[in-house]
Amino acid sequence: MSQIDNLRLDRSIFEGMINLRVIFFYTPGTFWGERSAEKLLEDQLDSVSLPDELRYLCWDKYPFKSLSGFNPKNLVVLKLVCGHIEHLWNDDDHQSLVNLREIDVSGCKKLRRIPSLLGAINLEILHCRCCESLVELPCLGHLVSLKKLGLAGCNNLKTFPEVPKHFPILELHRSKIEEVPASIEHMVGLRKLCLKNSNVNIVSRNISKLESLSDMELSNCPMVEFPEIPRSLINLNLSQTQIEEVCLSLDTPSNLQSLNMSGSRVKIVSIKMESLRDLNLSHCPIMEFPEIPRCLRELDLSGTQIKEATLSLDSLNNLQTLTMSFSSIQKLQCNIIPFGSREIPTVDVSSQILISETIDWLEMDHCESLKLLSELPPYMEFLDARGCTSLEKVSFADKNSFLDPLDDDVVDECGMFFSNCISLNQDSIDNIEANAMLKIGYLAEKVRLTWDDAFSRIELFCCFPGNKISANKFEYQSMSSSLVLKIAPNGSSGSRFLAFSICLVADFTRCYRHESLRFICKYQLTTASVGVNEKFTSDWSSFVEDETERCTGDHVLILFKEDMVIKDEDYEEASFEFNIQNFIYNEEEKIEDEYIKVKKCGVHVSYMDEEPSTTPTT
Repeated sequence: MSQIDNLRLDRSIFEGMINLRVIFFYTPGTFWGERSAEKLLEDQLDSVSLPDELRYLCWDKYPFKSLSGFNPKNLVVLKLVCGHIEHLWNDDDHQSLVNLREIDVSGCKKLRRIPSLLGAINLEILHCRCCESLVELPCLGHLVSLKKLGLAGCNNLKTFPEVPKHFPILELHRSKIEEVPASIEHMVGLRKLCLKNSNVNIVSRNISKLESLSDMELSNCPMVEFPEIPRSLINLNLSQTQIEEVCLSLDTPSNLQSLNMSGSRVKIVSIKMESLRDLNLSHCPIMEFPEIPRCLRELDLSGTQIKEATLSLDSLNNLQTLTMSFSSIQKLQCNIIPFGSREIPTVDVSSQILISETIDWLEMDHCESLKLLSELPPYMEFLDARGCTSLEKVSFADKNSFLDPLDDDVVDECGMFFSNCISLNQDSIDNIEANAMLKIGYLAEKVRLTWDDAFSRIELFCCFPGNKISANKFEYQSMSSSLVLKIAPNGSSGSRFLAFSICLVADFTRCYRHESLRFICKYQLTTASVGVNEKFTSDWSSFVEDETERCTGDHVLILFKEDMVIKDEDYEEASFEFNIQNFIYNEEEKIEDEYIKVKKCGVHVSYMDEEPSTTPTT
């Protein structure tokens, strides 16, 4: 039927079709709002005569106002998606609906009510999504077979529906429901309740009696008080609400793990409940760093007015991810008690772990007032400070600690981003470089220890403003995009590995999207004695996507990857060629460059014994 442009129907078109069991008129893309010509023109009829023996009625964009005159006693499936129907049948006309399994009237914007379904004891699916004129539903509590109920987008629905007590999921978002009533206590099987973008301002205390409810979504509702929550609740979303205070004590009887208050009016936060793992307070008008529980793992404070934060060992005990992007933060200090007093490692030294569990993911990007990042954990997986134009000082703590490369918690990919941090002083740049080389040391060691295994992707990407390559860290340098270096002879009796760390300088002003860049290293290893040349290629892409700003001016890159570790076959010389490609370059627009020129390059060579018995050399 979808291939027929127009089909004009007569009211009696189906009369006499006594054996008709299925009607299926399908319009592609109906529910997703695709506009298409009306396939079935009804000549202003209110209804059409349908045979009572009909089992399956699927009629997209049903053109009539009702199903009057049709007895659905044999009907199993009724689908009238995006139809013009205003009512189905009268309550008193049909009580024998025992065969009915599914009703889908989604998108019927003129449908005002659903008739009594007292006889539909076997109904499993009732979808009324986006029925904009629907004001209320009949009692559904007797429908013991009901498994799915779709009411999202019924933006005139005002009454909380009565559903079977064991019904598991209730989605009522974008409705006009104002209250979660006391009768909610009877929904003992409810696991998920979604009322986002509705008018809810009151939640009955009886909701705390539910023992199965694990997810509750009340975002963008005009509620002003934090609701009572059941012990079973795990995820609670109250973002964009009018709530101003959150106080959850140790005595709060809940297993809540995730709380989202993003964009709400919260000013006062005191949370001590030990079950909480994830807290989102982004874009809330809080002025001070909140009181958080020791067991918290993820904290989002992006867009807040907090100006200073000092994180103690207590708060760092389990906190793994801290996000403060686009906030007013000026100083962030991590006070970590050092463990041990061993010597500071170089890129080539491997030792056992002596470090506490601390933050490994820190997002501070576009904090324009940020001046200080002090005593940061040394082995973070991700550190993002892009666009922090006032940032002057960066330091890392616990430099004497060592990380076991084979520990299950050790990350395989590290990113450090300081692009457009134009105020960084030289000491901070030295600290960033030293931290990058520290991480490369344990990543290279992990590659060595897992050489015979199928190891995962291992890499480091570090970026900061500047045009100088450290001579102390990259002993081989060139004022172009290529260089040749001599490999030191193997003075030991055993075999060894070579690990290459890369440093590049380039101007990224003509690149508009970081994630569009591909950093390519082609290198060749030569064995003079037998004249063997082996060629390798390694490449990197930026870890972050940023369409908010361009990376301006010269920047230094420090790069490492698992394929930069090679088993030494008595190589004597290595030659490198670097280039940076913009792989979404638009030749017609020509607003960007296809290739970014590498102005300078540097390489550091690490020598690691396959079975180390002495300190590795460089």
